[in-house]
Amino acid sequence: MQHPSRHVWDFWYYFDAANHLFHIFYLNADRDLVASDQHHFASCVGHATTADFDHIDWGKADSCHVLKPALGHWANTCIWSGDVIQVQNGYLMFFTSRDRHRDDGFTQSIGVAYTDDVGSPHWQILDTQIRPGSVYHTRSIDGDLTFHAWRDPFLFRQQDGQIYMLLSAKTGDGHLGRSGAIALLSVSESDFSAAVQGHREWEYLSPAVQPRCYAEMEVPQLYKNPQGGYELVFSTWAKYDFAPTTEGAGGFQGLTLPRSGDTEAAIEFSSTNPNFRVLLPEKYGLYACRIVPELDGEIIGFDIQMGGIRRSGIKTRLAAMDRDFSDFSV
Repeated sequence: MQHPSRHVWDFWYYFDAANHLFHIFYLNADRDLVASDQHHFASCVGHATTADFDHIDWGKADSCHVLKPALGHWANTCIWSGDVIQVQNGYLMFFTSRDRHRDDGFTQSIGVAYTDDVGSPHWQILDTQIRPGSVYHTRSIDGDLTFHAWRDPFLFRQQDGQIYMLLSAKTGDGHLGRSGAIALLSVSESDFSAAVQGHREWEYLSPAVQPRCYAEMEVPQLYKNPQGGYELVFSTWAKYDFAPTTEGAGGFQGLTLPRSGDTEAAIEFSSTNPNFRVLLPEKYGLYACRIVPELDGEIIGFDIQMGGIRRSGIKTRLAAMDRDFSDFSV
């Protein structure tokens, strides 16, 4: 499922259950930039729709560029992966960008945009900037295998009155080249609306995982598994995969997390657990995969060689976390 004129890679989506329609948001750039690997630094966010991930309606010509920060905004470079949720009075998109005037220009932050129509070509981008902090690298480190990571937000809520955000991150623990981690942030439900607008700080918790065997752990997500626990999933390139249980396969990987109690609020995050498993190795040609619970938990990613979005046919039966934010107004 390739775009008629643009190179497409990472995507995220909002599912409109009433109309059984997926609203896909995807990174895209000029195809001529792919050969030199410069498309990442010219990426913008597009909007498309699909009922089944077999056929995609890419929309009008301006649908490939729906997120446009105003002149003078801190997000003055390209846009990278994000997440979209519905709130009471519209939709929020959490996205990744950088300020070219900060550090070496590669330091990432999380921004927030709002619209009252998920299919709109115009989102209002707020001034909110969620920066790296606490135990997480705040900038690139000389000699590391990859540059800075503070991107790919994924939100969910629990029964403990907290809202959580997962992020691809790096920790400053001295394990150069092995510092890839998944950050975990939280904010109380009562402060969520203020945090969205940048008026409250998120709490920086201990990493969800900090295994010291990946250079990067990208596009993290969390799902419920049929056994009553949880599956934390992410993507990594084979050249950055040094985990003891994956044989350097890279690709789409996961870590099973048990409950630490009888309620859904009790996820047992174990930051140094090394027991990762490969859900879809890099050699199968898909990356930045997502689980789509609405399609029996099928793994869907972007085609590494050709670009575009492709189904894998592998159905995990994983279920969605609580991502219903419709009781909040922003």
